[in-house]
Amino acid sequence: MKKILGSLAFGAASLLGAPAFAVGTAIDVTGPVADITAQLAPVGLVGGAVLGVFVAVKAYHWVRRALS
Repeated sequence: MKKILGSLAFGAASLLGAPAFAVGTAIDVTGPVADITAQLAPVGLVGGAVLGVFVAVKAYHWVRRALS
């Protein structure tokens, strides 16, 4: 019973306190979003290089197995 009352009290307090946080101004996230967007091309190149090495190793093993 104590657990239920405690969780109900916590739920009521969180619902009553939520509007207090909604009053603030919006956080400007354009800087971090621009930084993340700028990193898309380099990350894509690294991913492509890793995939290329993986495919090359698999092809090497495939050809080696076929010749033996």
